[in-house]
Amino acid sequence: MKRFLLIQFRTDISVFHERDCFFRFFQRDLRLKIVNAFNKKINFSSPQKIIKKNKGIILGGSGEFYFSGNKGKKEKIFKEMLKRTAPLIKFLLQKDFPTLGICFGHQMLGYFLGVNSINDKKQSQTGSFLVRLTKEGKKDPLFSKIPQKFFAHFAHRDSLKVLPKKAKLLAKTKKCQIVAFRYKKKIFGVQFHPELNKKDMIFRLRLYPAYALKDLKSIEKKLKPCPFSSKVIENFIKICSN
Repeated sequence: MKRFLLIQFRTDISVFHERDCFFRFFQRDLRLKIVNAFNKKINFSSPQKIIKKNKGIILGGSGEFYFSGNKGKKEKIFKEMLKRTAPLIKFLLQKDFPTLGICFGHQMLGYFLGVNSINDKKQSQTGSFLVRLTKEGKKDPLFSKIPQKFFAHFAHRDSLKVLPKKAKLLAKTKKCQIVAFRYKKKIFGVQFHPELNKKDMIFRLRLYPAYALKDLKSIEKKLKPCPFSSKVIENFIKICSN
């Protein structure tokens, strides 16, 4: 049985929703183990033990915490989490261990590659948006059998300020300039949510209405099916198996 690890960056009810969304992709001979980055009982200072027997790591999203700044106690909790998980993320980057960062996880990879995420309203997106693959993206295995243009679900306030050094830009949208990147050979970041379908997006939007900027009903009506987006997770699983 092939094992994978999902690291969550959530503390509210979305913890359970995110788990259910990912479990759809890990069935039969695939097993998904889950740990929470805010669990102080987990020793992230021993990366080898954390990733032991796992084929790949997924860094999940977060609707609660922001790299551009959190309010009150959340900022302290956030910084403590970054310090505690740093040994693991740095190990993954150094060893080129198969890793897929999704939304917040995408920004997490950028942070440890020396790039800040900023609250740029011109790049923030909530809803279904058309993703365009770059020249590098068209030939990258993460987007194998995916059209040059496809729709994906987004819900992000922050965006990477610049592309990390030595990383390859794989995709962008009309608004967001760094939608997907690859670092080395097996580390990927995507700003969109390949694990979410239309029903999942509606749940998340209602859980975090602030992302909709008081236009929730309008965004819900414009949501589109995103079948090619979900193939990103399937492709990542294949990359981990090679």
